[in-house]
Amino acid sequence: MKVFKDIMSGDEMLSDSYGEEVDGPFIKAKGAYIMKDTGVAGFECGEEGVEDGVVRVINIVDAFKLQEVPFDKKQYQAHIKGYLQALKAKLEADGKPEAAAELVAQSKSVIAGILGKADELSFYMGENLQENSMVVLVEWERRVSRPSCTGALAWWRRST
Repeated sequence: MKVFKDIMSGDEMLSDSYGEEVDGPFIKAKGAYIMKDTGVAGFECGEEGVEDGVVRVINIVDAFKLQEVPFDKKQYQAHIKGYLQALKAKLEADGKPEAAAELVAQSKSVIAGILGKADELSFYMGENLQENSMVVLVEWERRVSRPSCTGALAWWRRST
């Protein structure tokens, strides 16, 4: 099994067992809500018929202990600017100037799109919540008939 780590923080972020695919500057994988027994009494997520101690979690988020961060558009914009600068410098320092140039070129074309739908996204960081680390983007599939249980998770490809 291949495990993808954030090169800035060292946090494990994803493994190839989730069927990842490369999409421009991102590695994407499908996540899904699963029910997890915590052994703690309580009622979560407004789910009818859920037993005490059972919570609804996103499989990849749970497996890699990703932590949700409450970014709004401005906060994410500030974070991604600093993060991409730090990542570019890291790639150049590691002797990967082509990867750094590709990151800059590809990120310019997608940042505006991400910011345009920031209110529809959820944001997660690695277990250690390190300041200049990668933020995973989660976008849930839209369905009219019932809420979605699957979504696309995206990681910056040059970060892993």
